[in-house]
Amino acid sequence: MTRRPHSPEALFFAKKPQSVFWPCVAVILSAAGLVAATELAIAAFSPAGFQGLHERNPWSMAISVGVITAVAGLLWTATNRLGVALALVAAGLLFTSSLHIRKLQLIGRPLLPWDFLEWRQVTSLAPTLLPGAGTFLAILAGLLVLAALVAGVRAVRRGRPRFPLPGLARAGLAVASLVYLLAITFYAHVPLLPKAFMRFGVMHQVWDQRSNFQVNGLPLMLLWNWEGLRLESGGAYSADGVRTALGRDAEPPAATPPEPVDVIIYMAESLWDPTQLGVPLSTDPLPFLRGLMTTHSSGHLISPTFGGGTANAEFELLTGMSASFAPDGSFPYQHYVMKPVEALPSLFRDAGYHTAAIHPFHAWYWSRDVVYPLLGFEEFQSLTDFADAKLEGPWVSDEALVDHILAQLSDERRSRFIMAITMSTHGPYSLPLTGKEEVRVVGKLSPDNTLLLTNYAHKLRQTDRALERLVRALEARPRKTLLVVFGDHLPMLGPNYSLYRETGFLKEPWTDAQRERMAEVPVLLWSNFTLPKQDVHLSMGQLAPRILEAAGMKPHGFFAFLEGLSRAVPVVRGDLLKSAAGEYLPLTERDAESPAPGSSAEWLRRYRLLTYDRLVGERFSVAPAAHGEHVAGGK
Repeated sequence: MTRRPHSPEALFFAKKPQSVFWPCVAVILSAAGLVAATELAIAAFSPAGFQGLHERNPWSMAISVGVITAVAGLLWTATNRLGVALALVAAGLLFTSSLHIRKLQLIGRPLLPWDFLEWRQVTSLAPTLLPGAGTFLAILAGLLVLAALVAGVRAVRRGRPRFPLPGLARAGLAVASLVYLLAITFYAHVPLLPKAFMRFGVMHQVWDQRSNFQVNGLPLMLLWNWEGLRLESGGAYSADGVRTALGRDAEPPAATPPEPVDVIIYMAESLWDPTQLGVPLSTDPLPFLRGLMTTHSSGHLISPTFGGGTANAEFELLTGMSASFAPDGSFPYQHYVMKPVEALPSLFRDAGYHTAAIHPFHAWYWSRDVVYPLLGFEEFQSLTDFADAKLEGPWVSDEALVDHILAQLSDERRSRFIMAITMSTHGPYSLPLTGKEEVRVVGKLSPDNTLLLTNYAHKLRQTDRALERLVRALEARPRKTLLVVFGDHLPMLGPNYSLYRETGFLKEPWTDAQRERMAEVPVLLWSNFTLPKQDVHLSMGQLAPRILEAAGMKPHGFFAFLEGLSRAVPVVRGDLLKSAAGEYLPLTERDAESPAPGSSAEWLRRYRLLTYDRLVGERFSVAPAAHGEHVAGGK
């Protein structure tokens, strides 16, 4: 075999390096097409429909095109394969947009970065969710992402790049793409960018993620929220600042009363009064609870969530802190509770109580198996402890939960603090009827909403009956016992609030009064000993001092601060602030600079600072250990 000579002609006709200008233009045009396709697909399958597209800010859309272009550019420089880079970007967008669509269909909320941290929760609930277009797209998109990754690896290993990047251009494109992504993600910290964005109406609406998506679109909203897990102190953070906000030095808990009171916190899943819908029912689904509320302290708590997110309701009630100071859509249980936190369980534990949590579901759900010991629970009974329990639909019945509560109380060697969380009233409420439903819908509703309300009311009737059995048993106890019953949030009755809308319970536009109405859940403080009857209308985080007082334990430190807060601003929610005088306050009160002493804004500034200190700070507001390290919140 003869070797081909290196002739001048061969060198003269050698292929010249290709320009990267036109491939870069193709990337930008492809990014624009992918953003447009993503937004159209979301509009086609989501409850808002195509009419929501007119709310998009065109400048935000242009920035999103730049984001997708930068991501494709980074992948292009990493693989040196333009086709592979675009295929990976397209598959990733399809995957995230389909998950976003499904979440909108189920609970009306946009996809957020921290949702990807909760994959176990999604898969555990998947069998109970009815299939829909979003589910199909999510599965298809996941398979496409996998296929794109496999194809990309094969292409990089075997193929020759069609549009190779010269070394200098490759480095330049990588740097430019990375700088763009960092500048957009952290734009609030880049000189001149915030003013420029504000001029064109581009802003990260972290306080309202639904509006954030509607205005900015999915890619930009997701990118901005990666920074959103950072908790803000709301001002200069120091030991002196925390002491001033607390209004006193951190003090040890009051001594245990001579006759300790057993305390049971009974959080009923989606507990709410459906008669407020104005739809006639064949019988009252909550006759026993309704009767107790007329003779004992009762009213409403303002839930931090709707239709889901039980962990934030738990967090507020147990710790006294407000989830509204965390980014909208985040969950302190997963994102911030990484060390011991002073909370109701730790206070009662340090007073000599045995503290136990009982919840007939997976222990790892909402990271409870990790978080509960940090809050002061010594024992946690979860789904594995309910192996042979009676079921109500797909969930463990409330009757079985009551059995476990009474078994805990049978050991009277120590006082008891118990947090019990029910499951039987959990959705879905669209399962076929069995013919055994005790409550029927008498009023006229659409077939779908009739099914939802019938199932929900039937579940409530079972909950009410189990609650009656628990109260009857507690009435017969010689030991003083306090029972706190409340719902974690309103039930999700149909996509896009369909049942609430059909009955007129929810009317557009959303006002502060409407937001409050959609957050009110019933609460009851019952006891087998005499307590003064009080009306309750508070955010969940402000109930803790009343529980301590009813148990004969004087609120101290932060919990004494909460007493004062409830007399000034009793409703603190992410989208709602209300003064004790019944006046709805602008949300800007939460971020006011140099507020007047004693004003609502000053109370909120102190509340934010104390929440920061106790959750992620140095815990200057927590008393020094009076009983070893337990008082500080852990071992």
